[in-house]
Amino acid sequence: MKLKLNHILEHSRVQGPGDRFTIWVQGCSIHCKDCNNSDTWDFNAGSFVDTDDLFPLIIKTTATTGLTLTGGEPLDQFEAVFELTKKVFLYKDIFLCSGYLFKDIEKNSKLKEILKFVDIICAGPFESDKVCQSQWKGSSNQEIIHLTERGKNLLNLPIYKREYRINKITGDTLITGFSM
Repeated sequence: MKLKLNHILEHSRVQGPGDRFTIWVQGCSIHCKDCNNSDTWDFNAGSFVDTDDLFPLIIKTTATTGLTLTGGEPLDQFEAVFELTKKVFLYKDIFLCSGYLFKDIEKNSKLKEILKFVDIICAGPFESDKVCQSQWKGSSNQEIIHLTERGKNLLNLPIYKREYRINKITGDTLITGFSM
């Protein structure tokens, strides 16, 4: 199954608890005002990758606690994201960031199926007038919900706010994190 990607970061300490393999999907139907990731909105940008090719990269990456799916909007590519989470969940914890409200995900017979394969979810749209300095979310209206015991066990890990990465080839700087 094909997943449309914006980019991947094999090691991140700000995109959830521990050392995360982070995938930013490409495409978002929500378009939160003042979104830090507006470059991920366009469904025509990015590149496709097969989830069967991603799976071994995620599993074999060293020192990785789990997988973070963000974007864009991961649930806008539900089938591919669902397929990937089902495979990875057996090996690594899953942290899903979605602009959809948790109550709306739970009410949707299709979308709620992914919750069986997610340990922690950040749910709700980013609201720039409610920016906060909290655990793995951008605004105070968003909910962080620990769906599994494995997710709850990650609460003791430190919370980092920002990472700075410099591309060794281009010299470009990538700044990533919540509440930037």
